[in-house]
Amino acid sequence: MKMKRKPAAGRKSSSKPVNGMISFNYANISYQIDPTRRKVYRQWIEVETAKTSLIMGAWTLTRPQEKLAV
Repeated sequence: MKMKRKPAAGRKSSSKPVNGMISFNYANISYQIDPTRRKVYRQWIEVETAKTSLIMGAWTLTRPQEKLAV
């Protein structure tokens, strides 16, 4: 006798973008930032570490401040 399978549970939709990439202009050059991996790309090529930290810092300053739980 075969057992019936239960239907698979559906995934919850999230408000995050699918790929998580953010476009950001720094010094008149367009970069793509992946905040989850903390990496910066230009034309899909990873940017060197020193420049990545500068661009990530500038991007962080442009974001609105998030309130911390007290």
